[in-house]
Amino acid sequence: MHFGGVTIKCLLKSMIVATLPKAAIQEWKTDSNNPGHTITNPGHSYNEALKRHNRLKTRLQQFPDVMKWLNEVENPSLHFIDMRYCCSEPDDANYKRWLNAYQSLRGWLLKQTTQL
Repeated sequence: MHFGGVTIKCLLKSMIVATLPKAAIQEWKTDSNNPGHTITNPGHSYNEALKRHNRLKTRLQQFPDVMKWLNEVENPSLHFIDMRYCCSEPDDANYKRWLNAYQSLRGWLLKQTTQL
């Protein structure tokens, strides 16, 4: 579940980078780095990533099921990043619910990469 969350985070970040202007360097903007755009690293937050990709955020808001999947994958029992330090296992029902959300979200996001 932790690595599934990381996978979605990386997919969101790659979708952001794909929207950068052609002349821009594909790096995050920082105080000491001006790559020719204003996009900063969203960190581990899906919501912060969506703030950096307005078209994806707008499209996602049109699909309530996708919003549910996003929330389930990011916070199955606690934030996906924090799960790497957690030693408890989800029960079968919670894992199956998460897996369905992960697979559905991943498929939907991959489809968006060809449509946005």
